[in-house]
Amino acid sequence: MNLRTISLLLLALFLTACERTPQRALGTLEWDRVNGRAIASEVITELLVSEGDTVKKGQPLLRLDSRLQQARVMQNQASVEQIEAQLKELRTGFREEQIAAARADYEVAVSGRKNRALEYERQQKLVIDKLTSERNLDLTRTRLDQAKGQEESALEQLKELEAGFRVEKIQQAEARLRAEQAQLDYQQTLLQRYTVIAERDGMLESYPFKLGDKPPLGAVVTTTLSGERPWARVYLPETWLSQVKVGIEVAVYVDGSERPLSGRIRHIQSRPTFTPYYALAEEDRQRLTYVTEIDLPGDRAVHLPVGIPVQVSLQVP
Repeated sequence: MNLRTISLLLLALFLTACERTPQRALGTLEWDRVNGRAIASEVITELLVSEGDTVKKGQPLLRLDSRLQQARVMQNQASVEQIEAQLKELRTGFREEQIAAARADYEVAVSGRKNRALEYERQQKLVIDKLTSERNLDLTRTRLDQAKGQEESALEQLKELEAGFRVEKIQQAEARLRAEQAQLDYQQTLLQRYTVIAERDGMLESYPFKLGDKPPLGAVVTTTLSGERPWARVYLPETWLSQVKVGIEVAVYVDGSERPLSGRIRHIQSRPTFTPYYALAEEDRQRLTYVTEIDLPGDRAVHLPVGIPVQVSLQVP
């Protein structure tokens, strides 16, 4: 075998070695992040805990200026009370004084109708005796008809007061009350969210805004690190996919520690992503990798800082 042939074989072996699967995948150590967001664009009035403090689920972390929202709640509360009073009146019916006044009006109308009837009878006799004109008799008949109409109107009004309000009016008032109560509940829920609380146990990592700032609607105003222990987010090279799967154990190396951590892959994204600049050499920056999440059981990783670089090997520690 001549020197040229040996050189070609060595070159082929070198290229084959370069194409082998990378020995380690790179990434960072992470905790579960829970972000609290601003329910409205209002001024931050209170920061209730300090960055780095341990927090419990439901603990208040930050308050926004809620005066405008409190005014909306009070307005809805007044509307609910007004409709409740109207509904109570509808269910109770009219007051006894109103019914008594309507009964008195009816009795006056009956008395007036009787007087008009007597007057009409007298006019009839006078017409027969030719002591008055037909015109006077017609006027008297008209007054009698008017008195009868007033009597019927007073009677119907008395019946209405004695019967109370219609069921349909009560149902309409009940529907208005339900709608206004729902709006009040909604506004009160919004008011509660002006105080940002911890959604999970953990550690308050940061306040992105300072006291007195006015963050935009929906902006992240608190970030809490949560979970029992950290986990590793690494960028898995495409050449590893045939060798790894969810559930297998891998070795996770942390900067500053020679002894690796034992990790278990819990998730591999199905779509590739561009590898960050620190994970690839210049000639490999167009390669794609797959974001992979790795659980780190045990207590060794609990005290490690978030964001510390890690390396993953397929070799189990």
